[in-house]
Amino acid sequence: MELYQLKTFTVVAEEGNLTRAAKRLYASQPAVSAHIKALEDELGLSLFQRTPKGMLLTADGVKLKAHAERVLTTIDEMTREADKMRGVLQGELRIGINAEPETLRISELFSTMKAHHPELHIHLLQAMSGEVLQKSENDALDAGFMYGDIDGERLYAAELQKLPLVVAGPGEWQADLAGATAKDLGTFPWIMTPDDCPFHTVASELFNRHGIAPQRVALVDQESIIKSMIRAGVGLSLMLKQDVVEDANSGKLAIWEGEELYLKLSIACLKRRRDEPILQALFANLSRIWEMDAP
Repeated sequence: MELYQLKTFTVVAEEGNLTRAAKRLYASQPAVSAHIKALEDELGLSLFQRTPKGMLLTADGVKLKAHAERVLTTIDEMTREADKMRGVLQGELRIGINAEPETLRISELFSTMKAHHPELHIHLLQAMSGEVLQKSENDALDAGFMYGDIDGERLYAAELQKLPLVVAGPGEWQADLAGATAKDLGTFPWIMTPDDCPFHTVASELFNRHGIAPQRVALVDQESIIKSMIRAGVGLSLMLKQDVVEDANSGKLAIWEGEELYLKLSIACLKRRRDEPILQALFANLSRIWEMDAP
């Protein structure tokens, strides 16, 4: 019996679908099926009932899933204990970034981590806020920066800051935006972000509060592209104030600040991993930078 078979077993049980499980495990569907079959053959039991709707745990599967989870948890705990016994943090810390390095204060993070843990290497990976949970569960990330509300059931998160947002528009719309009410924003064209984007959530809450039915002219998921489209006169969009204030001061962009809008920035990791030494080190060093409480 191999540990990877137990991992596959628990992921298939959670997903109830071979295709989704294969995606989480970064494996092919035939490989996932083979892992399950090999485990069933070794145990002499059927773990799943194959149905048109997916993979359903059998009664035996339900009981053995709990054992498999305990084994995997024990392995994680053993690894953490070995890290503590070595006394020196080594290896790689993979952090998902969802914004510009300046916004996330990455240079400061590198400096303080290098000072306190010189043998720990940081690997930065692009990850949108909505991808951090899945990539963490797939073991592609150790932690990630996130905007907006966090799935508190599976993630542990520490809020770093509330970032001010503004409604940004083309510079030539300054006069129109200066005298606009929140309700008037519905008369302008809007560049929107996807539904799972935290910026979309804040914008939707603004629209709902004031009964606005926005004129959606584009759907974009990259902040740099949105900013370029605003400057080109395409429409309004929500932007971080710190990202547009320079252009607003030079007249390239106009901003509407008729209402205080904020977006939470947090750092998150899987709840079950928050006590691992490398993540404890990350949160402790971020506390020095952002002056938050260490976990």
